[in-house]
Amino acid sequence: MPLIQDPASILAYLAATVALVFQLARWPALKPLFDRLPALVWAYFIPMLSTTAGILPAESPLYAGIARYLLPASLVLLLLASDLRAVARLGGTALGVMAAGALGIALGAVVAFLALRPLLPPDAWKSAGALTATWIGGSANLLAVATTLDLDPGTIIIVDTVVGYSWMGLLIFFATRQEAFDRWSGADRSAVAAASARLSSLRAAEARPIRVADATLMVGLAIGLTALALRAGEWLPPVGEVLRPFSWAIILVTTMALLLSLTGLARLEAAGASTLGYAGFYLLISSVGAQGDLRRLAAQPILALFGVVVIAVHAVVLLAAVRLLRAPLFFFGAASQACTGGVSSAPIVADIYQPGAAPVGLLLAVVGGVAGTYAGLLVAQLLSTL
Repeated sequence: MPLIQDPASILAYLAATVALVFQLARWPALKPLFDRLPALVWAYFIPMLSTTAGILPAESPLYAGIARYLLPASLVLLLLASDLRAVARLGGTALGVMAAGALGIALGAVVAFLALRPLLPPDAWKSAGALTATWIGGSANLLAVATTLDLDPGTIIIVDTVVGYSWMGLLIFFATRQEAFDRWSGADRSAVAAASARLSSLRAAEARPIRVADATLMVGLAIGLTALALRAGEWLPPVGEVLRPFSWAIILVTTMALLLSLTGLARLEAAGASTLGYAGFYLLISSVGAQGDLRRLAAQPILALFGVVVIAVHAVVLLAAVRLLRAPLFFFGAASQACTGGVSSAPIVADIYQPGAAPVGLLLAVVGGVAGTYAGLLVAQLLSTL
């Protein structure tokens, strides 16, 4: 039985973990460590190790509550400073690279299934479909495919989190090498660099200390739009296995926040709106990590290897697309995390590559969420015939 079970105590543990990680990241003596393994990675893996050690539970109503309420609220604050014109200029290349990333996941599932078939359980084709769905879309897509195929998603969720977020750590590391890669590949960095420079200069010029009026407005907007989107999502009709109430809510809150970024409310970024939004995202990431119990994965290690093969094929296909399109490595990082991490982490990774580019990562993740279930079911159908 886990040492901590009360939701309030779990929340306190996660919040304290995230706070401690970011305080340690400020220490000069630990800078080399956090340059190689950023705070985001620690905020994820420490809760996961805590669950494996029996401190935290792998399942708690708190985790679903954080995802349901904190995710959309954080998105509101993060997107208020969006520069839609800059995002639009990245559109064609971004969508092309995203398509390549999704294709790489689907192809990787087929390759992994064929290569490891003698070692896999009889219903591995179901697991392959569910993993494809979550690594093109997100958790909602995984659950949709798992429910359709009558599959217990527990182990696949662990593979998704352990392998997926280990890959995220590598993507963050690659961000420190993007200028060298772009010189080697002859990539045109102008659009991404211009958008990043524009947003960075605006933030530097307008930055000011946060006031109580700013803070209350941010909180009011985040909570109000979240409640409105969740209620509206319940009214809208489901479409297929993907567009369910919460999926509609994410689409609605994203749309509303982007529209508000065209108004004077965008000035809230000067008082740190996105900073507050990222604080929420990091707490969300820690709750995702807490749901990963390595003991469950140890019972079926072959599925972890399966996930590694899928990611490897995905990386090769995506890297080839970036090289062919002469796109900056930014698109590799943003599209890959949009696939493997979804809306909860794609904006963070995109912003690490290029400050101010979080909306690109988010919009790519939304595109993946629409396609994920269909791709997962297609892969499952194909592999079931083999």
